[in-house]
This record gives sequence, C-alpha cells and structure tokens, in this order.
Amino acid sequence: MTSSKERKLKELESVFFPKSIAIVGASWDKYKTGYQYVDRLVAAGFKGKIYPVNPKGGELLGLKVYPTLTAIPEPVDYVIVSIPRQSVLPLIKECAAKGVKAVQFFTAGFTEATDGIGQELEAKIVKKAQQGRFRIIGPNCIGVYCPESKIPLGSWAGLGEDGSISFLSQSGGMAISIVEMGIARGINYNKGISYGNGCDLDSVDFLEYFILDPKTTLSLVLIWKELRMEDASLAPLRRQLKLNR
Repeated sequence: MTSSKERKLKELESVFFPKSIAIVGASWDKYKTGYQYVDRLVAAGFKGKIYPVNPKGGELLGLKVYPTLTAIPEPVDYVIVSIPRQSVLPLIKECAAKGVKAVQFFTAGFTEATDGIGQELEAKIVKKAQQGRFRIIGPNCIGVYCPESKIPLGSWAGLGEDGSISFLSQSGGMAISIVEMGIARGINYNKGISYGNGCDLDSVDFLEYFILDPKTTLSLVLIWKELRMEDASLAPLRRQLKLNR
C-alpha cells in the first residue's frame, strides 16, 4: 500500500474507530437528540469512552456529565454536536484547544438555511477547523454508522451485525432507511456515513476511503439526496470502484 493510501485510511480512522466520543449538548430529555446519541451509544456497547457535555454537569445514564469539552481530563477523538448554531464558534475553539480529531455537527441552520447567516457561519467553522487541524462532518447530518465499533446511526436504536458493504448518504433519513431495510433483508453493513452539507469531508472523501478500505469487500452503496457541487468529482472514483470490485 502506498503512503498516500495509508494516509487516507489513517485520516478517517478517528471517524469510524474513535477511542472516545464527546456529545456536546447532552440532555436529560429523552425526546432530544442530545439524550438519544448518548443513550444509543451506551445501549450499543460502544467500545470507547463516552463523555456527555452540558454546562449543568451532573450525571446521565451512569456517565459523568462535563460542563465543557475542555473539562474532560482525557483525550477526545470524536465530537458530536447538538447545540444551537449560535453557540458553535466558541465550541470550535474548544475543539482546537482539546486536540480533537473530528467533529460531527447534527446542528442545522447553515448553508441549507435561507437567511444568509448560515452560509457565513459554515465558512467560519471550516476555516477554524483547518486552523485547529481537525475535520468536520456535516453540518446538518446524523453522522457515522459502524457496527465493528458499536456506533449506531445517529438517534436510530438499531445496530446490525458487521458486514462487508459500506454506504454514504447526504441525507440522514435515507441513511437510516437503507440500514433498516438492509437489516430486515439480512444485509449487514461494514460502515456508513451521513455527511449532510459536506462542508469539509464530503462524498468524494468518503468514497475514496471506502475504495481503499480492505473491510469494504462486497460492494458500496452510494446515495445522495440532492445534486451537489462535488458530484462531478465522483465520476473517476465510480470508475475506480468498478475496477476494484
């Protein structure tokens, strides 16, 4: 394997195989996503450490709740964000200070919004993430699915067995549907990602990763809800996918 291939696989290792996950915006309200992310990770038996983050502190599902990301005493690989968009810039600074590797924004209201503010805010978080040397998934997405790591898909409660098919989807709803329908038909997935707006890591990045991934051996399912700017870049990767499979 060439060094460039090794770098690509290593770059996204913290996305699919994080050793620790912080949920910023953790909640005690069972109907809120901040609760559901924590609950699903605990129920699935996530292999790493789980750190709920909420200014109130306390305890959630038997886990200590930290008031800030930087209050966590140990390293954090992956951060799930479920807070209002007006609070994300201070959090990005915390992520840089903490040395996190990847941040997934469930938070919406960025370029998909029509108020003009979201687009400017999205550009700012990308710039600050580049300065902080970490990657962004989303915003406006439900994130990672990886049965091997015991990471369920967002707030969805199911977790199938480890398979050999990997998928990517711009749409979170479509991602959940394909996992639900697949498991119901005996189809199990190795990895999956809902990448939302794709402001940093996008469909091209994840497709490149899946092509190189030795555990994605059977096939790859590519789904997108809307035609996006990067779709033209997918053509050579689709050709490579046919050659590799």
